[in-house]
Amino acid sequence: MKILDSDRGTCQNCGKCSGDMSIFAGAPEEKRKRVTDQGKHLHKRKGSYLFRAGEPVRDIWIIRSGKVKLCFSDSEGREMIIGMFSGGEAIWEGLFLNGSLYPYSAVCLTTVNVCAIPVSDFQTMLQDTSVAWSIITVLSRKLHDANERNMILAAKEPAARIAKLLIYEIEHFPSSEIDLRLEDIAASLNLRPETVSRKLREMEKAGLIERTGKGKLKIVDQEAVARLGE
Repeated sequence: MKILDSDRGTCQNCGKCSGDMSIFAGAPEEKRKRVTDQGKHLHKRKGSYLFRAGEPVRDIWIIRSGKVKLCFSDSEGREMIIGMFSGGEAIWEGLFLNGSLYPYSAVCLTTVNVCAIPVSDFQTMLQDTSVAWSIITVLSRKLHDANERNMILAAKEPAARIAKLLIYEIEHFPSSEIDLRLEDIAASLNLRPETVSRKLREMEKAGLIERTGKGKLKIVDQEAVARLGE
């Protein structure tokens, strides 16, 4: 994505490069370009917000590159992470609901390039039957992903939850390293940071993982980590 300004710019190729994104699957190139040309093309810094809990849903957020977390604070003020999004994915909850408000915030875990497309423009594109069917497919995948995350949280043992999350990360965000702070792992699994830290040390001593930097680790023995999550 070509950014002409650090906060907002024009992406001359956006209508073309959106073709490999599932939310646009089935849409003709001219329709994709017409919709994306109306959007805001943003370059967001690590730690910044795409939106905050309680704000009205006005845009579909297309993540071009980087990683974003969806989170909220519980009654005790603890952060809870309910989802992660990376390049090629879209945040579009509330698309079919009038007057919808975000129940969570979207925070950039890395530098993020994103397109914000007005909901009304995207709804117009949904009048195309092929695009509508593509959205149904994406919805099915999101439901499957939500079920996977629920299965992670269903594990009783903290070590099993952590192992399941690590496997989930490498399967959904392919990379040589897993880039997650200890606090983010804890918030994703409803565990205390000190519990996560202790279990990660145990896994490291057992030769299952390797710390590669601050907030970064690598799975050394994927089969053993998968068995730990069973």
